[in-house]
Amino acid sequence: MNALPKLLLASASPRRRQLLEALGLSFTVIPAEVEEIDPTSESIEAGVLENAKNKGLAGLKHAQNKNDVIIAADTLVVLKDKVLGKPKNSSDVLAMLGSLSGQTHQVVTGMVLQTPTGKQSSAAVSSFVTFRNLSEDEIKSYAATREPYDKAGSYAIQGLGAIFIEKIEGSYTNIMGFPIERFLIELPKITGLPVYQWFLP
Repeated sequence: MNALPKLLLASASPRRRQLLEALGLSFTVIPAEVEEIDPTSESIEAGVLENAKNKGLAGLKHAQNKNDVIIAADTLVVLKDKVLGKPKNSSDVLAMLGSLSGQTHQVVTGMVLQTPTGKQSSAAVSSFVTFRNLSEDEIKSYAATREPYDKAGSYAIQGLGAIFIEKIEGSYTNIMGFPIERFLIELPKITGLPVYQWFLP
């Protein structure tokens, strides 16, 4: 069997790296510093896809073979048409979690796979998360931890933030920032190889 295309993850997110590692795939993390756009509530899917595409394009210079696959993603949290990004300080954390308390919000990830030859496969995936009613004390206690400060929406569903969750609808890994289910569908589209070949012994 010919060697599989090399996978390059254009992301600084430790969650995306952990999710791909958990799959057992071999990949290389590459830098992808870009100026991200701030989508409006009417253009969330288009915005996250554009950010992901630009990250992937920035990562193309690290490709060494025409068959290399650059993987990029961008995730946003949306509550009642308001986009919640990463908090800048504890005040942001308190405000975001206070607004999420007792509410259902949307988590949208744009994922783009591309090759140096111009092939591209993309998808926007949405999940919905319902928070239970949170007390002021537990919001303040969470804000005092290190966890919320590099997370869209100010929480990590795979960490201590799980304590806030009442219900989720859709992909759990999407809420973490990378929809593994959809990735496994898109990978063979861009490589032309059955996805099972990536998991042979």
